[in-house]
Amino acid sequence: MKRIFKFSSPFIVLLVLGLFLVLPVVIFAQSGPITCPPGTICSPYPQDFTIVSFLNFILEKIVLPIGAVIAVLFLVYAGFLFVTARGNETQLEHAKSTLLWTVIGIAILFGSMAIATGIQNTVCQIANIPSFCTNR
Repeated sequence: MKRIFKFSSPFIVLLVLGLFLVLPVVIFAQSGPITCPPGTICSPYPQDFTIVSFLNFILEKIVLPIGAVIAVLFLVYAGFLFVTARGNETQLEHAKSTLLWTVIGIAILFGSMAIATGIQNTVCQIANIPSFCTNR
């Protein structure tokens, strides 16, 4: 029987490491004690919690910092490939390709906040949804 997904040990190590990096942010995201009247069930989310604020939190506090670290590591890796190519044309092409895609990824990563803001402003101008048009 042919397996659809092939899990290798580096994939599992990166998955576990990623969970250890992300879970403390999610677990300790609460900013203070929750006070609610006795005998009632209170929401753990603040009163101004919306899906937009949640997505902004994920983008600003999780995706951008982790993506920036990965981008720096890939820049170092591309530099390493250039150094170890030693004039070999195929290795130089691989190094140039790695550098090009790293720069494109960095542009998308840092442009994601501008793209998200642009989409939010466009939707607010068209639809004027109060929960979506709140200030960050």
